[in-house]
Amino acid sequence: MCYDYHGQWDKKTGHVAPMYVHPEDWEKTFNVNFTINYWIENGADPRKLVLGMPTYGQSFSLAERNNNGLNSQTYGGGEAGEETRARGFLSYYEVLIKS
Repeated sequence: MCYDYHGQWDKKTGHVAPMYVHPEDWEKTFNVNFTINYWIENGADPRKLVLGMPTYGQSFSLAERNNNGLNSQTYGGGEAGEETRARGFLSYYEVLIKS
């Protein structure tokens, strides 16, 4: 599982499934590269690893409209999608519609 590293539960914005560590990320282990290498270094057979990646989006309600970058403060999930009806979560097809 290489997704949901960050989301509305953090109370600040973050990448859902970053491939590599971002210099501004507060948790340096929350990325695909670290996770896969951790499993391999601890004895997992690389041929048996299956990488799970999200095809959905996490969204946030910003605490300050003008503060909208990485690590910006939030107060919860963004508006719910019409289909998923879950705050802070948009399915793949809902992301396409919003773009």
